[in-house]
Amino acid sequence: MAAAAAPSAPTQAQLIQQDAALVAALLANSTEYYTRGPAVSGPLGQALNIQMPTSGIMVAVDLDISIPVTITAAATANAIGAPGAITNVAVQDWYGNTRTTVSASRLRSLAGYRMGRPYNRIAAALNNDTANFIGDALPTATGAGTVRFKLHIPIAQGGSSLVGALLTQTSNGTCQVVLQSLASLVSSTNPHAPYSAGTMTYGNITVTPSFRFLMPSTFLPQTLPVLSLSTAYAVQDIRNTEALVAGAQNYTNFPPARTVWSQILDYVNGDQVNFGSDLDLIEVIVNGATPLKAWTPYTRLIEQRLLLGADDIPGRYYLPFRSRPINTAILGSFQLRLTPGVVNAGAYLVVASEMTYPMGTPLPGLAV
Repeated sequence: MAAAAAPSAPTQAQLIQQDAALVAALLANSTEYYTRGPAVSGPLGQALNIQMPTSGIMVAVDLDISIPVTITAAATANAIGAPGAITNVAVQDWYGNTRTTVSASRLRSLAGYRMGRPYNRIAAALNNDTANFIGDALPTATGAGTVRFKLHIPIAQGGSSLVGALLTQTSNGTCQVVLQSLASLVSSTNPHAPYSAGTMTYGNITVTPSFRFLMPSTFLPQTLPVLSLSTAYAVQDIRNTEALVAGAQNYTNFPPARTVWSQILDYVNGDQVNFGSDLDLIEVIVNGATPLKAWTPYTRLIEQRLLLGADDIPGRYYLPFRSRPINTAILGSFQLRLTPGVVNAGAYLVVASEMTYPMGTPLPGLAV
């Protein structure tokens, strides 16, 4: 009698289908918690570490950030506003791997484009009660005040997806958010600082976190959507170090072996930022030559206005790929090609890529 054939390994399509079923079951049988963590405080310019609780499956972190200021000479605000105080937001997993690493301002812009409205920008008809923290606070008049804003950090990709969610209920390490702030909020040469002019002193920056996580009713290894939880979701800044020349093409590589869902580009033209007047063309090219997409700055600015119902800060461009994400692992070499029209001394480019990718490391053990 012939031996029975060994069962075949599941196909990739079957694994995706199984994972989707586990995600649906987990979402249907979980309680969503939104809990406040202890405040963390320290001097401006020093890194602040915010530990995530070791409970459930983390999907997002919200931060309430405040900085006391005493203004002795009236200040002038930059367009970037209060979020310019935080130059880097890093999300680190149990193994110390950094997933997201991006400025607070670019992270807020991304949240706005995903919501379809500016993140926390207050219209005149709405209640801009900064005393009770409805809306950002960026005082400019002399006297004591507080720079204050909220920041949403997506850990999972969002919606009904658990891609990127962190299994924080583990005894094999902790996850954390690390913030880096400016040492001074005033700069006459950095248009991405909160203020362009003014004299002020600062108290300690204080960050109060809130954590959004899921707690399944049945929390067992076999109930976990391993494919989703073994995939990282991240937003990562890349600063282009090539010298910019007016009229010359400049190239920024897409991150390798990643699925890129969108990008946010900042063209900081020395000590100024502009609404499209200093950039001629924005292109996505494949394999070093073939243009896949090409926009003028004004095409992007119009589309951004339609998406947000408002304008983003000057010099910023949102490039959406969500309907057809770019997989650099299988589709070839991708680059962002930019042609600046005007280049001032100290001009530079930063590209933030929203991406997903396999972690390449096993999940930590589940603490039950």
